[in-house]
Order: sequence, then C-alpha cells, then structure tokens
Amino acid sequence: MAKSPEEEHPKKAFGWAARDTSGVLSPFKFSRRATGEKDVAYKVLCCGICHTDLHNAKNEWGSSIYPIVPGYISSSIHKQIVGEVTEVGSKVQKFKVGNRVGVGCMVSSCHSCESCKVNLENYCPKMILTYGSKNHDGTMTYGGYSDTMACEEDFIIRIPDSCCSIALGWDYSV
Repeated sequence: MAKSPEEEHPKKAFGWAARDTSGVLSPFKFSRRATGEKDVAYKVLCCGICHTDLHNAKNEWGSSIYPIVPGYISSSIHKQIVGEVTEVGSKVQKFKVGNRVGVGCMVSSCHSCESCKVNLENYCPKMILTYGSKNHDGTMTYGGYSDTMACEEDFIIRIPDSCCSIALGWDYSV
C-alpha cells in the first residue's frame, strides 16, 4: 500500500493542534516535509496568538482541515512566528544557519501566475498558507504552535539580533 505524503517524510515535529470544532488544543506529533532547495528550516522560538487563529481552530469560517496547528496570521508590521534557522536549501542565498527569522501567513506560491510575476503572491490562486494548506508535495502545512517549520526563502525575513523575539512574535493577543 502506498504511503501518505506525511509518512514519506521523516522530519518529526511536535505542536499543539485543534482536532475538532471545540478549538481545544492538545499535543500533536506529525511529520514535516523535507527541506527543499529554496527552503529555510527553522526552530520556532515564539509565536503570537491572533484571534484569526481561534476562528480557524473552531472552524468558524468553514474552511479548517483537522487536525489544525494554528499560529501565523499577521496583519501588521509584526511577524507572528519568530525562529532560528537550522537548515537552508542548496539554492538559498539570503539566510544561513543561526539567523533569526520571521514568518507571516504564507510559505509558498506558484511563482508563475500573473500575480506572482508582479510580486503580489498574496493573490496567487495556488498560494500556500502557513497552516491549513497543502504543500506542493501534498503534505499539510502546520503553523507556529509547533517546534519546527520550513518556508521558502521569499516568504521569510531576517530579524536583527538587536530586536526582541517575544516583542516581534506578539501581535494581537486574546
């Protein structure tokens, strides 16, 4: 019998997932996709809470796929997920192991549609959100309420060492 995309990837991760519309988070072990050639893998240092995370955990907008590991939405200058780079893909140019980084609501896009060609990836019909989406390889994306993540280089920013991780991870608290 064929393995699921998640079973194909040996990168083990731990997070807090909602498993139903109660929105209650519980411990969740899962597999992350392999780090691709343009990916930056990182250890999550902190992650803010946005009320949108609660809407998604409870499926109040009708689009959640369970189990769901929330943690990403950022509608301000803050990046909700702050991490430390642990691995970079072979074609990554802007980051190195040990850098502190911030991630928002997207981890990838198609890179070829009209929106992507003019740097409007947030309008890409194939954008991949930080959680609740499917990666290009079919694995699910799980958000910042976890210990590790990976993101394409173009969807991550470098955070100077002089900035406080907790302050950057703080967005709208509930």
